[in-house]
Amino acid sequence: MMRILVRLPNWVGDALLALPSLEGLVAAAPGELVFAGRALLLELTAHLSPTSRRFLLRKGAEPGLRRAAATWAFRRADIDVALILTPSFSSALIAWGAGIRERIGWAEQGRGSLLTTSVPREPRGSRHITREFETLVREVGAEEFPPDPQLPFHPAADRSAARHLEDSGLACGLGGDEPPLVALCPGVKYGPAKQWPTGHFRALREALEAAGLGGIVVGAPEDRRMGEAILDGAGPLWHNLAGAGGILVSAALLRRCRVAVCNDTGVMHLAAAVGTPVAALFGPTDPNWTGPRGAGHRILREPCDCSPCYERICPHGQPAPCMARLVPETVLAAVQAEVQRPGAGQPAIFLDRDGTLCALVPYLADPARAKLIPLAARALREASDAGYRLVVVSNQSGVARGMFDAAAVDAVNEALARQLAEEGVHVDRFEYCPHHPEFTGPCLCRKPAPGMLRIAARELGLDLRRSWMIGDAAADLEAGVRAGCRSLLVRTGYGAEVEVEPGSVSSATEISDDLPSAIRWLLDSD
Repeated sequence: MMRILVRLPNWVGDALLALPSLEGLVAAAPGELVFAGRALLLELTAHLSPTSRRFLLRKGAEPGLRRAAATWAFRRADIDVALILTPSFSSALIAWGAGIRERIGWAEQGRGSLLTTSVPREPRGSRHITREFETLVREVGAEEFPPDPQLPFHPAADRSAARHLEDSGLACGLGGDEPPLVALCPGVKYGPAKQWPTGHFRALREALEAAGLGGIVVGAPEDRRMGEAILDGAGPLWHNLAGAGGILVSAALLRRCRVAVCNDTGVMHLAAAVGTPVAALFGPTDPNWTGPRGAGHRILREPCDCSPCYERICPHGQPAPCMARLVPETVLAAVQAEVQRPGAGQPAIFLDRDGTLCALVPYLADPARAKLIPLAARALREASDAGYRLVVVSNQSGVARGMFDAAAVDAVNEALARQLAEEGVHVDRFEYCPHHPEFTGPCLCRKPAPGMLRIAARELGLDLRRSWMIGDAAADLEAGVRAGCRSLLVRTGYGAEVEVEPGSVSSATEISDDLPSAIRWLLDSD
């Protein structure tokens, strides 16, 4: 089997924007994947292929392999293809020095002779960098990509974030009655030119506080001092949580906020990847190239003749005029508009079908055999009354295997919909995957991939952060987690077997006997 080295980007934001390309690569399964990068980036991409080998690379004083050691480690790993997602000269040099037969990367920084496939790069801003990553990954056979980067739900990180908020005396977010939290993210990595002035952040915080809104400062440990300056004189509604836990805890904190105010940096993409709307502050860079992906984000910038210049340090002084001209009143209006926006994403309950919603019948194709789990309709009616949308998501590989056709799947779904409707329950959407990798090739919708959940969320305007996935298989739980939801296992169907299988339910927050008890627990906990 071909062994592919994926050299991850050097920056957090770029790594997050590469996630759709990497998901497409994992789904295409062109060979064994080996990941190499800094610790933060390996952590952010660990969910993509948990069993893949990983090389920790060194940057500055960080632990990991230096250049010579990495070259020797890659040579010994017997790599066939190097997919280089960073434009640096050294990354191509290491792959060349390791004797990797095929080396794929962008043709820039004078490294063309080190690559066997040099992909031309269009001028900055011609298209979004997510599309540029897709162009590289297509060189190794991937063709289908999800539209936007999304990080999975990490239960341990979420519990840590909840503790930090509780210790600070703040509501934990995501609930229906708590006041919304605003995240202020003042840090930058790629030079100070992109930084909105600390004084502007402080004026924004004062205005938000005067309006009765609270929140947190989120960022790296080195951003904590800026956070202290921004919160100087703040009341109990505001707390400095910059550097509180690792990057996954920061993601969980952002997930619990209604909106995040960010410079064009990695934290901006981190917020977008967990589904939190961003007020993105742009000056010397171009949002057409590095803007946040997904729906609901607001790009804030002021016209400036020299922008975008992509300079790390503004030649006109610090703060950069293009950032200083963006006044706090403009950002305040954007934040308030997001906080007050009605219907900003409804929560949903995603349901597996066979073994969870209805009794397990392998390869169910006869509508007459589709029988709801006892009391399931009553429980779902209560969930609907509580404000949850209902979406059924199921793998139906029988279509790919030629055992039945799509019309048979529709007939079973319609039979279940009628039984639910007789008890006053409306299912908003039935999604199913008709594929199987052995018969139709890879896809992005078959669970444990989160494609079906993401499609429904996009079409129905759902908030995946506040949603749940309920199923009887490990693939159901993983699909929910990868979509950004919380997951529940039921013991019906295959659930009792899954419960005792080591490691299968590590991402489940609760295990229930059946769908009605799962709904009851869910409603009580929310």
